[in-house]
Amino acid sequence: MKRTILFIIIAMLLVSSLNIVYGLPGKKLRGKFLESDVPGTNFKQITLTPYYSNVDEDEQSTYYIYLPSGYFIEGSSASYVADRNGSYPFTVYDGSKKETFVYNVKNIEESGGNDDEEIIPKDTKLMYDYEKKQIVFNLRLNKLRTVTTPKGTSVSNEINYYIGNLKNNTPYNLSIKIDEKPFNYKIVKSGEFYLLIYISPVNYDDYSTIVEYFGYNFTNNEVYTVTPPKDIYNDNGNYKVLIKSDNSQHIFNINIDDIDFRRPSVDWKFYNDDMIAIEAEDDFGLSYIITYDGKYVALNGKEAEYNHPEEIIYNGEYIFVIVDKKGNRTVENVEVKTKGRLKTSKTRHAIKLDVHDFKYTDELFENKGIKYNNKTEEVKLFENILPAYMNGKSSEKFSPDSSITRAEMVTIFCRLNNLPYDSSSYLKSKFTDIKEHWARDYISMGSSKKYVSGYKDKTFKPDNPVTRAEFCQMLTKISDYKSLLNDIPASTNKNYVDLHSHWAEKEIIKISSRNLVLSSSDYFYPDEPITRGEVVYAINTLYGLNPTHSELAYMNSLYNKYYSFQDIDNNNYYNDIIISVVGMYREKSE
Repeated sequence: MKRTILFIIIAMLLVSSLNIVYGLPGKKLRGKFLESDVPGTNFKQITLTPYYSNVDEDEQSTYYIYLPSGYFIEGSSASYVADRNGSYPFTVYDGSKKETFVYNVKNIEESGGNDDEEIIPKDTKLMYDYEKKQIVFNLRLNKLRTVTTPKGTSVSNEINYYIGNLKNNTPYNLSIKIDEKPFNYKIVKSGEFYLLIYISPVNYDDYSTIVEYFGYNFTNNEVYTVTPPKDIYNDNGNYKVLIKSDNSQHIFNINIDDIDFRRPSVDWKFYNDDMIAIEAEDDFGLSYIITYDGKYVALNGKEAEYNHPEEIIYNGEYIFVIVDKKGNRTVENVEVKTKGRLKTSKTRHAIKLDVHDFKYTDELFENKGIKYNNKTEEVKLFENILPAYMNGKSSEKFSPDSSITRAEMVTIFCRLNNLPYDSSSYLKSKFTDIKEHWARDYISMGSSKKYVSGYKDKTFKPDNPVTRAEFCQMLTKISDYKSLLNDIPASTNKNYVDLHSHWAEKEIIKISSRNLVLSSSDYFYPDEPITRGEVVYAINTLYGLNPTHSELAYMNSLYNKYYSFQDIDNNNYYNDIIISVVGMYREKSE
């Protein structure tokens, strides 16, 4: 009769959603799982009760039960809190008998991820509205969907979102939702170049996110390749991206400071010789601990100390899972070895994960070691304060001693002064010799701002070299430079013998007295071509770009990584040339 009742009870347990029985009939060791809620959370407490099928369940026995974390206890049952979905193995020892039971948790709501890959916009890009002079974020979808931007919600298969004013090298964050699924982007402007960054959903298994880069220049509409085309963001910090075409290249140096998947910083120590204390710290605030013996402990505040009440008896790894308010996890392995202070040294019962003979245990704690630590040494960050404004004459040569053309000069001024782009401005120009020239838009935009003038015969002569006198005149004509010139005191009063009655005498005196254009003799040579090296020196001096030793070392590291000019190593203007091609960086103070 007892046997019949027992079979009925087992059958009832098998149909329960919360009571699941594993094992084989006969004298095999079996296990019954009970799942219950953890108050205040959506976590599940899993309780395993081992038993033999031919023994009355009321006759409780004592077993060695290894929890999913690898820690074992002696008892008739054992519990462990599951804080995310997965397979949780329990291994039971009873004398020579060993059996591993696995419980699958599937009903915990998880944060992060995007399980609807089909709606990811495959055609996303930046465009430029030449009439409104604004950057446009363009997105196309495979069908009509509900799209939410910062300006509202609409149903469409395409959206054009106008971006406001962008500051140089300050990432602009754009978050949109497509059918309630979030998609995140960053847009970075650096001079006339733009970088669109698509940031994929955070992978909360390894706490990283894949980003994809797209480069643009709306003055020439060239096709740019990006290196790297994709990257992985593991933490806040500095990321470098190179965009390159057949004619130019540009470095984006991005400081990322809004990543939210850093993990708590955790330390441990013994107290009272045989008990473990956990010290945790996190910028976002701490949420909870899952202890090595499966308990759920709520935490509050950005710092917390937790003293585990159970004595440490056995050697092995004691695994704590510490989680912050954002859901970021740190798995801390507390490794205990016999050092004479432990009450016993039963090393045959040392805690270890491989007792389960299952892969699931390692997968549960695969996040070990990837955590946020307060850095003990200062990390130097550099921010770009002036974008690069020069290219080499080729990939091998900068040609510092060569002359600079009128077209190249007006292009530099347009880049430095952040002019709005107008791809059709050349059509409005009066110049008759620029329609097929590569710099026609720069020339048209620059002449409209009176940076340069043409000739009486309605030509611009774009490929003529700029003379030293013409360069001095250009610097004095640009209104944005008047305040910069006034900030530089006149420190030289040299009377050059070849300036008397020269058409640009006044402009040359103003520029040369501030040591922007130099001459080592009594002659200024106003009608000789100015060199590319002299131009970058004058511009850097005008902008007050006087880098420190560490700043110069950082810019030099960028140059060495992305450039290899063969003709500048011993040039007097070496440092100025590097600044002109990689941009000017200031050390960022926190």
